[in-house]
Amino acid sequence: MKLIFELSKEHSTIPQSEVVSCLNAEGYKYRIIETNLDVMVVDISCDEDELNNIAFRLSHSFSISRMIFSSTTDLIKVKSLALKNVIDDSGSMAIRCKNRSFLINSKSIVKVLADIYTVNRTVKLQNPEVEVRAIITDTNVYVGVKKITIDRKQFEKRKAQFRPFFSPISLHPKLARALVNLSEIKKGQTLLDPFCGTGGILIEAGLISARIIGSDIDDKLVRGCRENLDFYNIKNYDLFCTDIGNVPECVTKIDAVVTDLPYGKSTTTKGEEIRSLYGRAFDSISKVLKDDGKAVIGIPDKSLLDLRKGLFEIKAIYPVKTHNSLTRYFTVLGN
Repeated sequence: MKLIFELSKEHSTIPQSEVVSCLNAEGYKYRIIETNLDVMVVDISCDEDELNNIAFRLSHSFSISRMIFSSTTDLIKVKSLALKNVIDDSGSMAIRCKNRSFLINSKSIVKVLADIYTVNRTVKLQNPEVEVRAIITDTNVYVGVKKITIDRKQFEKRKAQFRPFFSPISLHPKLARALVNLSEIKKGQTLLDPFCGTGGILIEAGLISARIIGSDIDDKLVRGCRENLDFYNIKNYDLFCTDIGNVPECVTKIDAVVTDLPYGKSTTTKGEEIRSLYGRAFDSISKVLKDDGKAVIGIPDKSLLDLRKGLFEIKAIYPVKTHNSLTRYFTVLGN
């Protein structure tokens, strides 16, 4: 089955990498046919009812559709006619279009699709049984039957200000979920955040059924993290208050580490120089991470990655502008 993942374009590479990481974590066999800023087209071995397993994890995609075809605009009619019988004849239908191009007028494309696919069918714009969705880019039109809309509103509802214990420095839940996904953590595996703060990363990992462990040197934050995890009814967790250097004494080998290292005026390093703290952090993480595990770590300066030499290889780096004066570099590390 060929699927179209409609990507959010909130970052140049995170949406694509998140899809791949989720497919790996869920254990599906797949082949990437095409990828760009707008869509990723994947040939995958799975049933349609299994798509919820993938969609539930994603934060940087809008929808998943079963692909009918892709085409340049001048061949839309030819392709549509050739594949007009691939959609089940029963049920009401709507033709919808997402135009991501400033160069192409979508009205003519929608008319062609409607003229071919809605013949002898009931057109229903609200809650149709079948939605034919066209995604228009500068170079291609991707047409499919939409199967799932990603529930992105859930992430807005989990923003820091809506939690019982509030911290203004918490990552946006969408980004936190993407970082968890980039670790390729599987359901039931263990994920550690050794600078857990108020628990933003742990919440997203817990909601996809990972076992989670968090630690922080600030006892007040650990108590607040516990309050937030309980608020979201997350049960499978352990928390403790300790310095990063003591983490290897508190946990056994774990499957993934996802953390945003302390930085700036709003967080505390207890007076420790940042290179010393980061060096100790990389060392502790290397001691607790399984040989095949991944660590996804946020840092404020790429030069600090030199501290991981001899411990980790860099798999990918994702610069994310968190506000006007700060870029975080979220780095995937492994052996």
